[in-house]
Amino acid sequence: MPASENHGYFEESDWSRVDAMLDVNIKALTRLTHAILTDLVRVGRGAILNVSSIASLLPLPKMAVYAASKAYVTSFSEALRGELRDTGVSGHRALPRPREHRVFPDRRTQRRVATPCPLPRFSKFPAEEVVHAGLFAVERDRARVIPGWLCAWS
Repeated sequence: MPASENHGYFEESDWSRVDAMLDVNIKALTRLTHAILTDLVRVGRGAILNVSSIASLLPLPKMAVYAASKAYVTSFSEALRGELRDTGVSGHRALPRPREHRVFPDRRTQRRVATPCPLPRFSKFPAEEVVHAGLFAVERDRARVIPGWLCAWS
């Protein structure tokens, strides 16, 4: 789920939205990976590319569950890459930056506030660029890519 849909104080969260985010970002990703990995390892080739977020690299107030769920994706993907070494299957992760900037009402102060780390317009990018950078990372066997204006690899 996009970070912009899950912004605000945790105690004010709608539980059904939190649960849905955990289902998508953690359960579905893990289940799908598990479902295809046995066949990829058996044939000795393939790649797993998970999309995380730079939000996974640090705790973000007002985005606690989103950042934590993406931290799971990042950690899971890193561990999987280690497990897959010498199997012919590679593991990768893309950590895109926020795609849009929105303003949300702050229920405690009644003011409208911007997302925690608003980015300049030039740092935003289309989803297609995430796909392109992710596939480029797979092609070059890069463990991680942070797509965007300044592309970071590792």
